[in-house]
Amino acid sequence: MSHPRSLTEVVRQGLCTGCGLCQSMAGPEHVRLDMTADGFLRPKIRKPLAPADEARILSACPGNRQQPSPEPGTPVDPLWGPIRRLARGQATDEATRFKAASGGVISALASYLLESGEVEAVLHTIADPAQALRSMPQVSRSPQGVMQAAGARYGPAAPLTDIETLLAAGRPFAVVGKPCDIAAVRNLARLDPRVDRLVKYRIAFFCAGVSSLGISRAIIAKYGLAEDQVRLMRYRGHGCPGPTRIEAKDGRVFEQSYDETWGNELAQEIQFRCKICPDATGEQADIACGDAWITADGYAHGEYESWNAVIARSAAGEALLARMEQAHKLNLLPNTIAELNRMQPHQGERKRAILARLAGLWLAGQSRPRYRGLRILHAAWLGRRDFAKNLRGTLLRLRRGANREAEPA
Repeated sequence: MSHPRSLTEVVRQGLCTGCGLCQSMAGPEHVRLDMTADGFLRPKIRKPLAPADEARILSACPGNRQQPSPEPGTPVDPLWGPIRRLARGQATDEATRFKAASGGVISALASYLLESGEVEAVLHTIADPAQALRSMPQVSRSPQGVMQAAGARYGPAAPLTDIETLLAAGRPFAVVGKPCDIAAVRNLARLDPRVDRLVKYRIAFFCAGVSSLGISRAIIAKYGLAEDQVRLMRYRGHGCPGPTRIEAKDGRVFEQSYDETWGNELAQEIQFRCKICPDATGEQADIACGDAWITADGYAHGEYESWNAVIARSAAGEALLARMEQAHKLNLLPNTIAELNRMQPHQGERKRAILARLAGLWLAGQSRPRYRGLRILHAAWLGRRDFAKNLRGTLLRLRRGANREAEPA
């Protein structure tokens, strides 16, 4: 078996990213994302798809293929991808920095684009007001809407279920999402000319993987709460990284450190697709941002000054950073690849491991995505000492069926 031949196979082989693009392309009457028993958002085929329609969806599906095309003349680092400008940055507005996940750069970018009129809407993700542990797409048309969603969300999120509505409206907008969400938008652009005309900016955050909803449920269960008893679940923010805060509907409040939430809990149940992801740093975005703290193991064991690692990957992204810097919306300081490796050590480790993990899928006769232009071989050479270990670990996971998923009930 080589590559997925159906949407159902993408799900069953553990390749789905849960971005929601398939629902947007097919329409919710044909495909709808629902939560699985494992706590991930997956497409459920409600009405049969015509073969041509399914083939088109598979061509855009980031779980099936990724193929970035850096702009000519853009320097490309073997691990970090296209880089036109590398900086350490923060929003100049103190309130934005405090509320956001780290330096507030993404929130400042989205707010500036709306304030300046460069876009009329920003498609991003916000906490579901009816189900605090879950996330939902949001189309913000003002900086106030952007700031309502400031701060990271962990767990399943499908922002692209709403992209067709925005494309049909014919007005310029920006997309903020995971690297796989941005890859999906780039894939769609090859099929739909409206995308490059209307999606003015693609903004990504560095991703460590999508955790199961079950982990969030386990966190609140420690405090004797069920999902329907929670009014607010703030994973981070109100500091850098800030505490995880849980507010029950009866007024009780619980907090725990980000170190405990991510290092000890959320990282324990990441979807399989993220373990074979060749781009967790938003190589296909115009601008990508991550945490900029430096620790011995890459995790935050306390509170840090609010800064982001910032990469402009396109000419448009580079120009946007310059305009915001000139407008005193961002503080930007020089950064280096060496410092980036210290800020985000896990990202380099993951990139170096991808070829070994894909080889494990091939040896086990399992479906695997099509990856082009992501320098997987070069990265594997840099991590060649760990190739056998990563291959062996993948084969063990596959024998346990770690990549096998059921469709939504």
